[in-house]
Amino acid sequence: RVLCLQQGEGTRYFLSAVAAIRGRDRSLSGVVLMLRDITRLKEVERMKSEFVMAASHELRTPLTGLSMSVELLTESLAAKLPERERELLKAAREEVHRMKSLVDDLLNLSRLEEGRIEMEFETVPAATILAHAVSVFRNQSEMKGVELVVSAPTAEVVVRLDANKIAWVLTNLISNALRYVNSGGRIELSAGETAGAVWFSVADDGPGIPVEFQSRIFQKFIQVKGQESGGSGLGLAICKEIVRAHSGSIWVESEPGSGSDFRFQLPKS
Repeated sequence: RVLCLQQGEGTRYFLSAVAAIRGRDRSLSGVVLMLRDITRLKEVERMKSEFVMAASHELRTPLTGLSMSVELLTESLAAKLPERERELLKAAREEVHRMKSLVDDLLNLSRLEEGRIEMEFETVPAATILAHAVSVFRNQSEMKGVELVVSAPTAEVVVRLDANKIAWVLTNLISNALRYVNSGGRIELSAGETAGAVWFSVADDGPGIPVEFQSRIFQKFIQVKGQESGGSGLGLAICKEIVRAHSGSIWVESEPGSGSDFRFQLPKS
């Protein structure tokens, strides 16, 4: 847990940890509070976020112009070009689209980290959120031959959330699963409630995630070695920030060769 302490006109940040001291009979004899000053680290993170946001804004304008130029060339000249040139134009179009998506992801992540994105909370049945997310990928899963299953909770399971942003989290997790699950595989969405919270799950029977990556998979630009998908490596980092903005938590349970289960939990109110 991070503690914020006012000091004059500034703020200092401390990473806290608590350890119990017990006697030989295991009775509690004291508590040790450990504080690590991470103010400098927070300042570096702030400067990095500001740089990323500024650079992303500067890149967006020329990328928009480049995208429009490539689209115009594709519409007016593609049919007249030899096959080799058409392939080059197609590759340029895909790369421009990839760069625009990367810039958009960087901007969204920076805004989320700094709390600049407004949350529109409403009370919604968990089953409704699952149904919306599945509907987006129903055709894709059928075309790939992957079974997409929903284990929906009862209508009484409701949660207070920003429906659009949590739907984005679920669709990102489903999209990732579809990349790695082979034809004949299975993806299952489910939700349920526990004491004061509602959890969501996206489980698959894909290749799974190596143990050494499971604690890092939600960091920016981290992709599992040998499972690179060509994406930006920011999707799970954005998921984490959206869930954190709901005062929730997100994690993965996975065993290499036996699939993965991405779960997140949100407070009910």
